[in-house]
Amino acid sequence: METPVRKSARVVKSIPNSGVLWLMSRLDMGLAYASLLKHCGRIMARLLTKELALCVFAAAVLAPALPAQQSGSASSTTPGWPLHSSAPDHALPDATGPQPVTAPPMDRDESCLLWAVAAAGPEPTVKAATLEVPGKARAEYKKGCSELRGKKLDSAETHLRKAVEEYPKYSVAWVLLGQVLEAGNHMEEARGACAKASGADAEYAPAYLCLADVAGQLHQWDQMQELADRALKLDASRSVYGHFYCAMAQFHLNQLAAAERNAQESVDADHLHHLPQAHLLLAQIYGTKHDLHRAAEQLQAYLAAAPNAQDAGEVKKKLAALESQPAQ
Repeated sequence: METPVRKSARVVKSIPNSGVLWLMSRLDMGLAYASLLKHCGRIMARLLTKELALCVFAAAVLAPALPAQQSGSASSTTPGWPLHSSAPDHALPDATGPQPVTAPPMDRDESCLLWAVAAAGPEPTVKAATLEVPGKARAEYKKGCSELRGKKLDSAETHLRKAVEEYPKYSVAWVLLGQVLEAGNHMEEARGACAKASGADAEYAPAYLCLADVAGQLHQWDQMQELADRALKLDASRSVYGHFYCAMAQFHLNQLAAAERNAQESVDADHLHHLPQAHLLLAQIYGTKHDLHRAAEQLQAYLAAAPNAQDAGEVKKKLAALESQPAQ
């Protein structure tokens, strides 16, 4: 995700694992393709006609598989976090292991959101709608947040529904409800809750990040990019997530230059390593471009940022495979 993203990726059972396995399979294909080209070169030099024909056929099959997917069913995997699956772990911000301790955002209600950020510079003005939240609604929200931290999704959903019932303009509660529903794999209900958040406050960036995340889960890449762009325009402080979503959408739309640029901007803005999965996305981009050296660098950066991630072991294996390749 990102539940959502700060401790986020959110797609398929066990996002970190499945997302990385999919990424690694793409890198493996890149390795195979690079090795194939070298082999074909040697064969061509020896003018072995039959083997050359076989190489040309194999290259024609492998090469199309390397570019980013441009479509697919919601059941297939994507680069990964913050996009998440039905596994409760991915509804929480600690999906990649312990994260740096940061100052809480100005609106403490956001502390459970995947897309929460610590305020940099002057504290933002608290909106009137936030100040008007009834005590009962806020109490239900806090209970929902607590239950989410305890990975009790059903109970969290119940409390959050009570919160928005008490106060329909409670945009933060709508977003968190969407986050919980998405973690439970209820995508359309999640989209509806996030849309309610944008309806309650059209300038609330997390509402659009939530919608972008759902769009990504459903492989609606154009919509994902549009929503992420809107979030970035509304609140630049959430650029870590906005740029990541843009990059993921662009990767799947085969806009590799733009995807690389946005993924790098996400990394550059992420001083506290809230979203190390951006390194995995960059590795995937470089693997697609057959730049295996830079792909390896990004896997190293991921392991440095999230050494206790559930997928760290798998990433290490793939990194070793990349590093064992002869210099290009």
